[in-house]
Amino acid sequence: MKTTARTAIALLIAAVYLSPPVSAELADGITVGDHIVHGADERALHLIGQADSAFRAAGLDVPGLTIYVHSGFQDCLDRGGLFNRDGSGVRIDLCSGLQFTVLHEVAHAWEFHTVDELTRTAFLDMNSLVSWRGNNVPWGERGMEIAAETIALGLLDRPFPDWQLGEAAALDGGYSLLTGTRSPRFAEAVDGLLAVGPQQMRPPFERAGIRSR
Repeated sequence: MKTTARTAIALLIAAVYLSPPVSAELADGITVGDHIVHGADERALHLIGQADSAFRAAGLDVPGLTIYVHSGFQDCLDRGGLFNRDGSGVRIDLCSGLQFTVLHEVAHAWEFHTVDELTRTAFLDMNSLVSWRGNNVPWGERGMEIAAETIALGLLDRPFPDWQLGEAAALDGGYSLLTGTRSPRFAEAVDGLLAVGPQQMRPPFERAGIRSR
């Protein structure tokens, strides 16, 4: 059965959001690359710097952002982060101390300023989606969210385990469509499929005989 982007993303990041909020707010008005960061501790500044470096290394130009780091999920409407809550197109709010969350929110900013409507439509068609950002559409079926997840997963700095190679490879085409380049991480996953058997490519819960709905 063909692995969809929605299924692949769900399997790849099933546990990634189970993380505590970032720690207490410390620094204010710190410059990281082209971005101004408010309320960040040392760890948050490090994560933001990592994300900035990852986008630069991938050749994905992000405009100067204003990033607010918070100490509780309530400041992000009980989510890990938010993009563009003020309509400026350059504001990010972070409430999770995860590298993935920072990459995801910066990916929203990159997409907002870079991806054209033709590419968005092609991405929707590729993933059997009907809406890019509709408020009445479930979060996991919005094109903009699948796009941000795809880019964030493509820019993480650690390899996929063997059992996730199939799901990772399924996102390779979407990343290339959005960015015009290939993610080395997804390319490595595609190459890795040649070296492992189909049993190892299935998630552990499926290998154990447990089926997801």
